[in-house]
Amino acid sequence: MVGGLLVACLVLPGCSGSGDDEAPSPAPASGTAGTGQGGAASPEAPPAGTPTASRTTRFQGADGDVEVGFVGLRVDGQLARLDLLFTPRYAKDPGTGITLYDMAGRRDAAVTLVDSVNLRRYTVVRDSAGVALGAASGTTRTRNNVPVTGSFTFAAPPADVTTVDVYLNDRVIVDDAAITR
Repeated sequence: MVGGLLVACLVLPGCSGSGDDEAPSPAPASGTAGTGQGGAASPEAPPAGTPTASRTTRFQGADGDVEVGFVGLRVDGQLARLDLLFTPRYAKDPGTGITLYDMAGRRDAAVTLVDSVNLRRYTVVRDSAGVALGAASGTTRTRNNVPVTGSFTFAAPPADVTTVDVYLNDRVIVDDAAITR
């Protein structure tokens, strides 16, 4: 329980960027990743307060490799919150902010959960104004080799479902992701 609260405290500050064209701020509370001081070709240390991924998947994006780290999937009442870390690992640093849209192959980063027990797909829930409760593809941004947190809210799977697969568009990025209740 304490570990779950610690993870929740680390990822609560936010998940999407400001949407403007400024360079990302080093404060993780804004939902964007820091700029760091390392070279473009070497991985940088994650900004202070960045949650730790328990598993990482790497896939080839439009402009290079992207790592997606699974931080956690926690059910609270009727909702489930998925926390992921997205880190672009491009061979050539574009020198500008890299969005989830860019990392997902220049298309919307649609994150879904698939319950293979009950054969159901869960999409990100929307609020009463129709806004998706998840990291915005076009405004959640980071720099090359710097992780950015993305949080997504879904309807909670039934209590008998203990794991789900996590998809980014048509790719499985985490299989058998454990659900914490």
